[in-house]
Amino acid sequence: MTEPTALTERPIAWEHSGDGEFPYHAEVDGRTLTVRVNDFPAEPLYTLIVDGAEHADLDDWPRVWRRPPVPNHLLDLVARPVTTDLLWTWARRICGVTTEHAAEVAALLGLPAPTQDDLGRLFVHPSPPGTAWLQLHMNERAGLGSVAVRFAAAGLTRGELDACFGPSENLPRVHWDSPYLTAHRITTPDAPLTCTVFASFHQDPGPAEPAFEILLRRDHH
Repeated sequence: MTEPTALTERPIAWEHSGDGEFPYHAEVDGRTLTVRVNDFPAEPLYTLIVDGAEHADLDDWPRVWRRPPVPNHLLDLVARPVTTDLLWTWARRICGVTTEHAAEVAALLGLPAPTQDDLGRLFVHPSPPGTAWLQLHMNERAGLGSVAVRFAAAGLTRGELDACFGPSENLPRVHWDSPYLTAHRITTPDAPLTCTVFASFHQDPGPAEPAFEILLRRDHH
């Protein structure tokens, strides 16, 4: 059997399966290789599976492996701009999240499985139109912590957010150069959790002030 170190040092050309939990597969020397995305950060990010048997745990993507482009049907999942309607859908779904698996959480939000960068952060690639990035924060003890979206240019205004979620609350600034924050608390009947939608602004936000970042926090009570 090929040793794990040999496989991670080999320039394998992976193909995308379209499956959020087992997104990559390849054939090497007559063996079927599969990469599983685990419950990060409680577990290693990836597990290499050879012919159906777990072969090696990986904390990051080997540099010599060639990750395939995202298939078109998954690109369609991130083709929607981030609107208040989409945020409302995400917030309600976050209230009902019961899985702690990053790929499954992304699927519940209608997103492809996130990938890990060199610092261990989980980002969805590509990010939705009009955004610089979309990040999933996973907590080792509690699973999903939050979903953060950074806009590439002017984002949703406070007025637009208030029209969707109701009047927002101004939060205290912790430092003179900290962003201005507003919060909306979202509850869903019969959901086990709640969600808080935080909006970050460069200036004291009036109704027309655009947010540069939105964070949806999963709250436990």
